[in-house]
Amino acid sequence: MEITGEKLKKLLTNTIEVGDVYRVKMTARDGITPKEGDDSRNKFFVVLGFDDQGNIYGGVIINSNINQNVPQSVKDYHMPISCKKYKFLIHDSFVNCANLKTKPMSDFVGSQKLGKMDDDDVELITETIKNSPNEKKAKLKQFGLL
Repeated sequence: MEITGEKLKKLLTNTIEVGDVYRVKMTARDGITPKEGDDSRNKFFVVLGFDDQGNIYGGVIINSNINQNVPQSVKDYHMPISCKKYKFLIHDSFVNCANLKTKPMSDFVGSQKLGKMDDDDVELITETIKNSPNEKKAKLKQFGLL
């Protein structure tokens, strides 16, 4: 039986939860700079919220390192996380809490779920992004974070 349309939406809505970490393909359109010669990068995406229709997910990405070419206001909002705590990480990394990224539900079809952040870390990430000068209150509200 092929699952399409509303059935797929319901399945994904009931499956994906706040705190889940997925490997998703991201492009320049998502605010990610692909490596030279590529048009996309696979990034770890931490789901933090859903729009009121459940069609778009708001979240943050995990980076191996902090990009030293970004403004200090972005560097200051990277939260360290340990590979000892999260087995899906190869090495200690950083959650970029400077601003929310968004992905449509369709981008999660076929994406790999890697694990789940614990509730304390989700709360810390959420509070950090709420205080980020790089994020708009309307966008935080859209995903139920305010």
